Amino acid sequence: MPSSDPSAEAMAGVQDEVPTVTDVPAEEPTAVPSEEPTAEPLPTIPPVCDEQLDEGYLDAWFNDSVIVGDSIAGGLGGYVTKERQNDRPFLGNLRVIGTSGMTLKKALAAEKKETTGQVLFRSRFMTISEVVEITRAKRLFLMIGLRDLEWYSVEKLVSVYDQLISIIKTDHPDLRIYVHSIMPTVKDYARQAHLDYETRKTANEKLRTLCEEKGYTYLELSDLVCDEEGFLKYEYSGKDYSWHPNDLGKAIWVKLLRSCARDEYYAGVWKPEN
Repeated sequence: MPSSDPSAEAMAGVQDEVPTVTDVPAEEPTAVPSEEPTAEPLPTIPPVCDEQLDEGYLDAWFNDSVIVGDSIAGGLGGYVTKERQNDRPFLGNLRVIGTSGMTLKKALAAEKKETTGQVLFRSRFMTISEVVEITRAKRLFLMIGLRDLEWYSVEKLVSVYDQLISIIKTDHPDLRIYVHSIMPTVKDYARQAHLDYETRKTANEKLRTLCEEKGYTYLELSDLVCDEEGFLKYEYSGKDYSWHPNDLGKAIWVKLLRSCARDEYYAGVWKPEN
């Protein structure tokens, strides 16, 4: 007997209209992240001990380099030549050119074409820029400025140094510049030439600042060879007892130069060829 309840009939109709779900797509499996690849360790740079440095392990760094300066640089040139006679490489093919009486004042005037060249090289005088051009140097070390303290103020000396390097860099923009500190003199000579310690110390501090600002490398040699009063030690002084270092002083100088090679080696900028 059919139900007389109209609501029941309505509900039955609704149930008949509900669709039947036959296929439900399976959920894709969640991807499991793979492990991060292990980064390969950076190649280690073998350390170079002082003994290896002294034996010239990194001396090839000095290829395509030149030192230009006054008679102090000239003395180093003689020392390098003597060491090269021992049938072993010494500071690569570094050229050391020292001209007696050379000053910043004269060098700048030559670069400005106001005078003739001041650097004696290959039996003729030329400018520092010309030396760099002829030698195809990539690094220029300057040892100059002591005599200029006799007539320049510290500020003027640094200004002239800045102008000189700026002109050289204009001609050779990729050239690396290394500026030596102004060399100390022995105490007795300093009194005669009125080259007091405080003036030289201030000049070197300002030269260091100039190098930091312009991206040059400052080489503090004077502190390595001076006594507690700031004068050149007699044990490192040449026979003239003025400002020229003897072989002991030059050996310290060479060690300082070689430390530049080690710094670039450790920084990964340069490495010796196998």
